[in-house]
Amino acid sequence: MTGMADNPNRYAALIEWVFFRNYTEGASQVAWAREELEEGALELGIGLPKNLGDVVYSVRYRTSLPDTVNSKAPEGQHWIIRGTGRSRYEFAAVSAAARVRPRSDLIITKVPDATPEIIRASALGDEQALLALVRYNRLIDIFLGVAAYSLQNHLRTTAPGIGQVEVDEVYVAVDRYGTQYVLPVQAKGGKDELGITQAEQDIVVCAAKFPDLVARPIAAQFMADDVIALFELTVQDSEMVVVREQHYKLVPSSEITPQDKTIYSRMSQ
Repeated sequence: MTGMADNPNRYAALIEWVFFRNYTEGASQVAWAREELEEGALELGIGLPKNLGDVVYSVRYRTSLPDTVNSKAPEGQHWIIRGTGRSRYEFAAVSAAARVRPRSDLIITKVPDATPEIIRASALGDEQALLALVRYNRLIDIFLGVAAYSLQNHLRTTAPGIGQVEVDEVYVAVDRYGTQYVLPVQAKGGKDELGITQAEQDIVVCAAKFPDLVARPIAAQFMADDVIALFELTVQDSEMVVVREQHYKLVPSSEITPQDKTIYSRMSQ
């Protein structure tokens, strides 16, 4: 723990301090509270971030946990940070990947771009642009084979046993058999990555807010060259896993070649 005050990444330093303050050798869960970050900043002599929540967000979706923390995970597992109540969290050891990253070996499906020009010109930030592209091009419908309708953007609520959460966008949908779904969508652009904890929270929120609908968590991620990766997620053996993943690129119709159409027709058989 020495030399931590000189660490250029103060978020990592604070997380490291909180972890070892509460960790006991061999533990697979380490509980802590947000206010401990203030104590850590004071003891380490580093400036306290104005937004304490951004410390947790950063290590969940932008940066890796410190190596000193990772080294204490049980063999074959790694740490994620879960919410356990209002301003309360835990480091939890899991086997599944902490983040969902697009595969590099999937075919890219070209879709005629139906985005209004005014929307492209006015979108604020990568996340908002991504949600707009998914919505106006009905990529959820195409991805899942359902009729989907946007219900609400940025649903802020509390989840039982987790605390405050935010879902980027909520869709409701119906399939050919009449089964109705609620589709919580989380979107990430720029350097942010998709974390499995968001999908876990979304499932809890849907069970509490939409108990009569089947929950199918969806994640969206910008890739290179304006490709959009969509994932459907679920829980299996108490861990989050990917059910399906597809990559889409919005293009003018003239850029979809006869060869592309032949490939897509084979995929649908």
